[in-house]
Amino acid sequence: MALACASATLLLLIPAMCAPFLTTSAFGATRSSILPSSASALWQEGWPLLGIVFALFVLVFPPLRFAALSAVLLAIRVGARPRWLGPVFRTANTLQTWAMLDVFFVGLAVAYARLHVSIPVTIDTGAKCFIACAVLSLVVRATLDKRRVWRLIAADAGPPFAGPGIVCPGCDRLLPKDAEGAHCPRCGARVRARRADSVPRTMALLLAAVLLYFPANLYPIATIPIDFRPTAYTVLGGIIDLSKSRLLGLALLVFCASFAIPILKMAGLSWCAVSSLRRSNKGLIGKTRVYRLLEEIGRWSMIDPFTIACFIPVMDFNVLLYGRAGPAATPFAAVVILTTLAVKCFDPRQMWDRAAHPGG
Repeated sequence: MALACASATLLLLIPAMCAPFLTTSAFGATRSSILPSSASALWQEGWPLLGIVFALFVLVFPPLRFAALSAVLLAIRVGARPRWLGPVFRTANTLQTWAMLDVFFVGLAVAYARLHVSIPVTIDTGAKCFIACAVLSLVVRATLDKRRVWRLIAADAGPPFAGPGIVCPGCDRLLPKDAEGAHCPRCGARVRARRADSVPRTMALLLAAVLLYFPANLYPIATIPIDFRPTAYTVLGGIIDLSKSRLLGLALLVFCASFAIPILKMAGLSWCAVSSLRRSNKGLIGKTRVYRLLEEIGRWSMIDPFTIACFIPVMDFNVLLYGRAGPAATPFAAVVILTTLAVKCFDPRQMWDRAAHPGG
């Protein structure tokens, strides 16, 4: 099932990126886009970092992930066990966070709802193929048994060593303690008992995210036409506009993704990091669960930047009917990326280590 869906996603990404994506019409004129035109439009309008982020998360990482996943699952299916299987499967798993087909699908839905209020919008073949890709990517995530795939790549042998072992961070294989610093024989990852400088790196990334969070919410994130008048809106302003348009479901979704989740990530991760610094032994199970939740939901905050990327190529008619990214768009995307990296840097096991040795 996972092989079929991963292969279908990879094949559908070709028309999704090459065929017409969205078409708008106004005043007798039409504007049409293809998926890569969003990156080029952002770049040309003076938002190169936003264009690069879109290109990586939507145009580059998804094909890489599903090509790697398809190659690994196909090799296992035919009984081949080449040496590259482990490293390639580890790469596919790493890209799961950054290949944002599902997140962009929600951004597309929000963009369509915003545009449809003002002008006619057509979802073209490319967008339909992309929607299919996003759905299939969710099916792949739900059906892929990573532990089983790792066992098929190389079996988990029982510990043939005395004393404590060490777990590979890439594939969870148990290795002897003296494997510290070496490469895992199954996935090729460098084996570390704990992530180096986990708490300082996490706190540095969180501080940068907090500093950028204020301009990301105080300044307009985009300008769109509302009743044929260019209207700049902030993150919260966009949520209010969706509510006024009676799109309450989308308003709630954007509120959770663009406002609540970034705050939750910064507050929750700060709680965990400070707990580790203080060597607190209170609520460690709850803090670990919070960390796992943050690890899962953080990527969904990219909905607003992706919404902007959707409508920019098809909203360039005249001085009254246009769409633009705002000054908050880049810092907002930076907040999402920095907090996601902070979650990746933090090692929740250190909370338990330090709580077990409060005087160390």
